[in-house]
Amino acid sequence: MWSATLKMNPCWGYKALGQEAKGCPFFFMKNRTLLFGEGLFETFRVYRARRLAFVEDHLDRMAEGANFFALPFTREKAIDALKLALEEIPPDSEARLRLNLVSEGDHRAEKTAFHTSWEPLPEMGAWQDQGVKLAFCPFQRFSGSPLVRFKTTSYLENIFAFTWARDQGFFDALFTNERGQITEGCISNVFFFEEGHIWTPPTHAGLLPGVTRKQIIGVARAVGLPVTERTVMPGDLDRFDGAFVTNSVIETLPVCTVGDIVYAIPEMIQTLRAGYQERLEAAFFRSGPKL
Repeated sequence: MWSATLKMNPCWGYKALGQEAKGCPFFFMKNRTLLFGEGLFETFRVYRARRLAFVEDHLDRMAEGANFFALPFTREKAIDALKLALEEIPPDSEARLRLNLVSEGDHRAEKTAFHTSWEPLPEMGAWQDQGVKLAFCPFQRFSGSPLVRFKTTSYLENIFAFTWARDQGFFDALFTNERGQITEGCISNVFFFEEGHIWTPPTHAGLLPGVTRKQIIGVARAVGLPVTERTVMPGDLDRFDGAFVTNSVIETLPVCTVGDIVYAIPEMIQTLRAGYQERLEAAFFRSGPKL
């Protein structure tokens, strides 16, 4: 895992201790990620034998975000950073690995660098067996913000809502947009079951197009389960038969409650998990033993 000790100067510049300032002794290039949240990140699940899955999907999304926010991005450097990080992780362990695109510059991002951090994967057996509890976020989010489409380091809104939810005993909190439509969780995408059909909020409602979300939609369609992106309102929840959440680390977890609504663990989630595991194996093969 990495860390850096930072020092601040009167010009609001930062540098890692031990580096020499260039030019004016009171000026250094600003760490724009630290100061303004101007950066991107992707989170990966590291499987045993230091394997990653769907790397290209993650890097495609980061590249799209870098292009939108005018941040220099080089895919080869991103892959090199992932390879270096994997070497630090014990081969018999599973972990959560974060790849950060950090920007520096004065009035705009002039250069970027990749930093990584990782931690052991938390135990998720109880969540998989019993399901997770979701709350509603205590505030709404604007669907037209470009920040909802990418994993940006301007993440305080998500962290605030996520911490609030965990303090209340929930796994995650669901956001609603300015029209009252359910969009996503702070760290997850959400799906609902109704009489053999799967519903999930559409991206235009204002949510991150998750990598695992994409794979689960593909799995559902491949096994003949109808899946539709459609508007979901809080008032719709009591008519659904079940729900589940996804992200790259948790994969799929069943939902047992959303607020006061109680759901049984849906049997179809086992079919989706099996199909997802097949896609993982294929992704490992394409990516090789490490990437």
